[in-house]
Amino acid sequence: MEFIILGLIPLGLGVGAVLGWVAFNRTRALEQQLRELQQQLWHLKEQQLYAPRDRASSPRRPPAPAPVKDPPPVAPSPADPASRTSTPGTSTPANSDSQGNLWLSKLKEFWMIWLGGGCIGLAGIFMVRYGIEQGLLGPAARIGLAVVTGLLLHAVAEYLFRKVGPQPAVAALAGGASITLYAALLAALHLYQLMSPGLVFTLLAVISFATMILALRHGPVLAGIGLLGAYVVPALVSSGSNNMTGALIYALIVSTAALCLLRYVYRPWLWYGALAGMVFWGVVSLGESSAHQFRPLYLALLAYTLLAIPHLDWRLSVHRIRLATLSWRTLLSSDYRRDQIGLLLLLSLLALSLLQPFSLSAFVLHLPFAAVLLVAARQREDLCPFPWLSAVVLIVISLVPLLSGQSHVVTAPVDKFWAYVIAASLFSVGGVWLLRQSRLVAVWSSLAFLSPVLWLSVTYLQLPELLQGWHWSAITLMLGGAYIFYATQRLARAERDIPAVWLLLAGHAAYSVAVAIAFQEAGLTLALALQLISLSWLIKRYQLQSVDWLVKLLVAVVVTRLTFNPWLLSYADTLGGTHWSLWTYGGATACCVVAARFLNSDNPLRAWLEAAALHLLVLTLGAETRYWLYDGQIFIDRFSYLEAAINVNLWAALALAYHYRGQLSEHLRGIYAVAAKVLLCASLVAFALLLTAHNPYFGYQVVATTPVFNSLLLAYGLPVVMAWLVRRYYLARWRNMAGVVGMVALFVFINLEIRHLWNGDVSDYLPTSSGELYTYSLVWLLIAIGAVLQATRLQKTQLYKAGMCMLLAVIAKIFLVDMSDLAGLLRVASFMGLGLALLGLSYMHKRLSGETS
Repeated sequence: MEFIILGLIPLGLGVGAVLGWVAFNRTRALEQQLRELQQQLWHLKEQQLYAPRDRASSPRRPPAPAPVKDPPPVAPSPADPASRTSTPGTSTPANSDSQGNLWLSKLKEFWMIWLGGGCIGLAGIFMVRYGIEQGLLGPAARIGLAVVTGLLLHAVAEYLFRKVGPQPAVAALAGGASITLYAALLAALHLYQLMSPGLVFTLLAVISFATMILALRHGPVLAGIGLLGAYVVPALVSSGSNNMTGALIYALIVSTAALCLLRYVYRPWLWYGALAGMVFWGVVSLGESSAHQFRPLYLALLAYTLLAIPHLDWRLSVHRIRLATLSWRTLLSSDYRRDQIGLLLLLSLLALSLLQPFSLSAFVLHLPFAAVLLVAARQREDLCPFPWLSAVVLIVISLVPLLSGQSHVVTAPVDKFWAYVIAASLFSVGGVWLLRQSRLVAVWSSLAFLSPVLWLSVTYLQLPELLQGWHWSAITLMLGGAYIFYATQRLARAERDIPAVWLLLAGHAAYSVAVAIAFQEAGLTLALALQLISLSWLIKRYQLQSVDWLVKLLVAVVVTRLTFNPWLLSYADTLGGTHWSLWTYGGATACCVVAARFLNSDNPLRAWLEAAALHLLVLTLGAETRYWLYDGQIFIDRFSYLEAAINVNLWAALALAYHYRGQLSEHLRGIYAVAAKVLLCASLVAFALLLTAHNPYFGYQVVATTPVFNSLLLAYGLPVVMAWLVRRYYLARWRNMAGVVGMVALFVFINLEIRHLWNGDVSDYLPTSSGELYTYSLVWLLIAIGAVLQATRLQKTQLYKAGMCMLLAVIAKIFLVDMSDLAGLLRVASFMGLGLALLGLSYMHKRLSGETS
């Protein structure tokens, strides 16, 4: 009984499909008339309505005039997908809206056809699964019945096509038949092993290409259901054997057939659907260790077919694209942007595929993908970034163990060394080959000459134990010297030689790697700074303005290291107790000064180097100050009164240096402005601590007995100078605040110095003598008189008010405190002196203000 029911399933499917097609055909005439009326109404509302592909069902309208533009170097072939679609970036909002309406109308029109074809395909798949789950018939009978069902459905579709012509419902029926055949063959291979893998994959290829040929007759509906639906079949027909290699081979066959079909029947949704199927099986294979060896070849073959099949360019050398200008805008607006999207997705899969336990064979198997990109970029300039992108991906993924903190675990160091050598050879040789084949000299010169240095850096970072010793540093230095020597020879013949510029850059990069291997910590910083001198000389000698960015980058690295890197706890301990701050900070400063002197005065880079030298000079002075104050422990983990005093002045000077650099920079002015404000605020906070928590008056700090030239001069005297510099050279809106801070610092400095001169210390535990009180009054009176007179001369109202307030405070102090214990002639002399001072102040005020009476 079950056999009879199972045998009636194909007949029921065929009869149901025919009846469904007849019912749909009757209703389609009315829907067609309604759609024509709607399109005529849309044509009246929208002048730029999207022209449907089905010209028989759309109203005629005069064609739009073709835009006038320069002819491309090589016109695309009629079969080129780019010639069947509009150029990206040229569509108008009206076209976009019309295309969206078209998609919606197509979905409303064909949803029943798509659903019917999908159901037929699922029925074939479920037929196989049902026979498996129920144990009906033998394996050969089950597979044979599914094959017969697929062939029968194809025969019915062919009969209907010959009778009524191309119809979407008939195409959907054929698509379901192809899916049934896919499911039967995959079940024969994975579930029952009835056929050899070679025979099954051959039959799958035959079915795929037969479906492609049928799609040329039936239209894109068959392609959508048959080919794109074929990607889902292995997921539904699964035995749990995890034969991911077979699944990838199957996906590669289907993808090849889809790309062949797209050459003749192109639809954007079909293209992106095929790409989604390729990527889907690549992602699924990431979790299966059995696919680690074949997945890289799968991605490389996909990249090759993606570029070769649409143009029938099997050598990747015939289809040529030349860009008018090489820029990101021209690259992203290319007519072949979908190839770039596909390659980016495949490159992302390649990066994920590399995140597996390292082995030499697995790493080498990922390199054919880069080789395909190198060959393709020879004639297609729109693909020029991809060889570099592949190199960057391989380098970054190789450094993932280092970034994740697993650098101490070295797996197969010799294998890693040879893997990196092979990768460096591939990109370097490929770059040299492309340098002779393509006109993009700068791109391929950089790839050819920088690749060995970059991979040598990866090797040093990953395998430091393997590259220890002076001989590796010497080898790297010789490589850099050879680069620079060959570059100077080329520049001597032609000063505008682009490969020579990249040779110079690669030579200096090799020098940096050499000194990184030989030196550490502060010595490395000074060695990097020495390159500024050689780069500046080369810029002046050969007029190489194109390498200015390298000088700026190198200065940024040196400044960043000297500003932040030394605060590592082990930094100073690894230098053997030498006076490293002098030759590191001072040496880097001297390198910037010498490099600036090599350049002409009208070169903007000279001003940039001078600003960097100023910044490094401030760092040098701060480092040397701390060196002598803390017995060589420059970066001691402590925040004290002396450190706060240093930071007040150092941060204010750094703020001025950044402000000065911001005035010279065209692109980083905003960043420099923010940095200057942050440093000024930090300086203010440190000064507030000197006034409160770290103020030696409260007895928390000890001041040396040396008059004037002691820590008070650094903590409160030098900030007066800094405040004046900020008021003089910084932003106008900060001038009032700088003036207030300067007056506060000057007032505190004078009072603390008076107390220090009378007592030898400034602690509040010491008693205050009468002579000290009189000194305060006299100095305050002189300050108040000077402030009032200066305000009168300069017409400064705020300063005048401040001076008068201080004068009143001094008078109150004299009457209430100083003269309370005086008697006799001392009281007479005191009052006489105060009166004469006030009268003299009044006279000078009137004279300076221009009053005569």
